[in-house]
Amino acid sequence: MKMSTWAGGAALAALAWRYHALPRQDHISTEDTPESCLIDTPNRPAFQSGTECAAFSSAYVMRHLGEESDGREIYRGYPRKLLDGTVDPRGILVFFKQRGYRATFYRGDADTLKKRISLGVPVIAFIKVYPDKRYAHFAPVVGYDREHFYLADSLKHRINARGENVYNRKLRIDELERLWRTNPLYKQSYIVIER
Repeated sequence: MKMSTWAGGAALAALAWRYHALPRQDHISTEDTPESCLIDTPNRPAFQSGTECAAFSSAYVMRHLGEESDGREIYRGYPRKLLDGTVDPRGILVFFKQRGYRATFYRGDADTLKKRISLGVPVIAFIKVYPDKRYAHFAPVVGYDREHFYLADSLKHRINARGENVYNRKLRIDELERLWRTNPLYKQSYIVIER
C-alpha cells in the first residue's frame, strides 16, 4: 500500500516529534528580574576532549546541585548518544529525569534566560561554537549583567574570562544571540533543571 506524500510527511513529523525534543516557548514573567546576577556556588568549569559537552554541562549543574560529578564519567553512560558521539537535547532531559530532577527544554530570549538564571540554577544553553559554522554546543550560563552573559564553558579554546571558578567565558548579549541561532528547530533554546 502506497502512502500519500502528506501522510508520509505527517508520519515523519510525528516520529521526529516523538524522538527529538522540541523546545516549548518560555512564558515566564520577566518582571522583577534583577539587573545582574551571578550564580556563585563554588564549582569548577572542566574541559572536554571530544563531543562530551552535554555531559560536561550536566556535570557542572549536578555539582551546583550538590552532587559531585565528573563530565568524562557521566559521558560514558550518557543516554541517547548519537553515532558520532554527540547528544541531542532530549538526552539531557533524560539524564536529569533519571536522577530525579525535572528538566524542561525552552525557547526564549535574553530576558527569559536572565529570569531563569536569576532563580539560582545554571541554565544549559544550546548554542553554536562559532556563529558562521554549524557545530552546536551545550554550555551552562551562570550569570548576566546589562551587557553580558557569563558561561562555564567546557571548550578550552573558547575561554576568555576568569570568574572565581564559577565562569570562564563572557559574551556580549548580541554575541550570545548570534551563537544562539543554531537551527530553525532549536534556535534560542535552553534547558532548565529544577529539583
